[in-house]
Amino acid sequence: MIKSILITGGGSGIGAALALALADRGCQVLVSGRRPGSLDKIAGLSSRIEACQADVTQKNDQTKLVQALSKLPAPRAIFHGAGYFQLGHLDSLSLDDWHASFETNVTARWALSTKCLPYLDGGRILFIGSDSGVNVRAGAAAYSIAQSACETLRHALQAEWANRNIAVAAFKPGLVNTDLVQNLLLKSETEFPARKAFQDYIERGEFSTPETVASFAAWLLCDVNTERFSGTEWDIRDASHHLEWLD
Repeated sequence: MIKSILITGGGSGIGAALALALADRGCQVLVSGRRPGSLDKIAGLSSRIEACQADVTQKNDQTKLVQALSKLPAPRAIFHGAGYFQLGHLDSLSLDDWHASFETNVTARWALSTKCLPYLDGGRILFIGSDSGVNVRAGAAAYSIAQSACETLRHALQAEWANRNIAVAAFKPGLVNTDLVQNLLLKSETEFPARKAFQDYIERGEFSTPETVASFAAWLLCDVNTERFSGTEWDIRDASHHLEWLD
């Protein structure tokens, strides 16, 4: 079982819920994000949670996170929860908009994974996947392209680190009731053409809570053996494993 973890995007949503779930399991948790107030609120809920304000796209902040993780007990893990949902059609995106999606969803995850490598022996890395990588929606294509690249990054780490004592995996959480999704639902269909599809998911009950997703992720990180962890394409909607973790 992992003894400590770095959770990016840990100030809200899935990251915050996972921090609490893992702290309840006795894990030492380092939550990072850009909003110190949100991080401090989460850290104040458990003596096992420590906050570290950081922007994962900034090199100096990446170094700060690596140093903080190195001081935690091994075996350690990383949960890549920080993400950026870029709206806009491809023919109207600025270069900065295009880069913003990749910097958070791909480059930062690559940089943190590789920089933390010396401290991950016997540990784990868990990515949040998405259907968006193969199910492209108009007005959110930059996010879909970045998600597809992130999926390739995960497979590349699995291939290159196959002989290292580090387990790498990803899971798809489906649509989750987070601030990000709620804000997207407030957009017009002109701004976000997939709005109706998202609303249809909700009306069919295909809408998870951050706490449910956190329970699944905590189970993956703490209870699933290494071979199964890395060798399975995990999807929270696959009922075959629900009896193992879902109350």
